[in-house]
Amino acid sequence: MTTSARPALVVAVEGASAVSGLTRFRAADLRRAQLERGYLRADAERDGRDPDAVVAALEVDVVLDERAADARAAYVGPGDGVTYVGTPHGLRSLIEDVYAAEVADAVVLRPVGGARTAELIAGLLAA
Repeated sequence: MTTSARPALVVAVEGASAVSGLTRFRAADLRRAQLERGYLRADAERDGRDPDAVVAALEVDVVLDERAADARAAYVGPGDGVTYVGTPHGLRSLIEDVYAAEVADAVVLRPVGGARTAELIAGLLAA
């Protein structure tokens, strides 16, 4: 039995240099994202490339605050993909679950909740 070498989890913020080399995608929900990751890997294999070299990165719009109720109050409407509205702790859990369930190999966080969201993301990634 062969096992594939899965890339280490990558978490990056929109605009950071860490997003280069990632195959970014958006999805309506996590199930669709999991399917998209499979399609990206199958496309690579069909093209004669190593599917394990594909680092499928789910883009997630993010609104954060210390209290989930405050984050919900700052949220201004449905996006066109996966959106997380809540606390930094909950975002960390989502990211870990996305990787563990093979929904994506990486997550690109897109702060849509203003300066407070960007500040909390920076703190989360620094921890």
